Amino acid sequence: MAPRASSGLAQVAAGVWTVPAPQRFMGLQLNTRMSVCQLADGGLILIGPVPHSDALAASVDALGPVRGVVAPNLLHHLYVGEWMEAYPKARSFAAEGVAAKRPELSFSATLGSAFDESFGEDVERFPIHGMPGLNESLFVHRTSRTLIATDFCFYMPKATGFAAVFAALMGIRTRVRVEPIFKALIRDKAAFRASLVPLRALQIDHLSMCHHAVISEDATATLQAVLDQVKVPPRVR
Repeated sequence: MAPRASSGLAQVAAGVWTVPAPQRFMGLQLNTRMSVCQLADGGLILIGPVPHSDALAASVDALGPVRGVVAPNLLHHLYVGEWMEAYPKARSFAAEGVAAKRPELSFSATLGSAFDESFGEDVERFPIHGMPGLNESLFVHRTSRTLIATDFCFYMPKATGFAAVFAALMGIRTRVRVEPIFKALIRDKAAFRASLVPLRALQIDHLSMCHHAVISEDATATLQAVLDQVKVPPRVR
């Protein structure tokens, strides 16, 4: 049976909600979450969709009209089609390469300048380069100062069973880290680090990670520690 999302939305901050959902990957219960970001006009962007349900859609509709649906990297696209079908008037964006993996879907655009021009004033995008096998973008909801990460960093303090063992081995059970499997996908370290330099200037109040955790205490310091871990140089002023 496919995993189903909760019909409830968990509010992270004003204008940002997440929807956690169970998700297994390679036999591990890694869980997942969709981020719902409110725009200045009251519309919504859905990042990293979880399974669609009528109850969840009703909860989303109560917040505002859906303007965009986003598949943020090459792994998080399983449920994007369900939301595209439910909201055909919304624009749909997918990381480069997703369209080839999902030829049955007709996306409005590849995740890039079209998204930035349409929604960048409310949700700023930070593409991660040097990882053609993932092509992830990070997002900052400007008004709430929330950074949304998909697979860039993990923190799984409440994992159980084999997932807890995995978290301990990867070093992500007691702190936020870029875990080794993610780092193994980096093909151009210089490009990877350079693309993350703009994150050095961010002041964030919340770090929302797709798998397991949302950090709302010392979020900026946590982000800087993650950037230190992967040797991102300081931002040149």
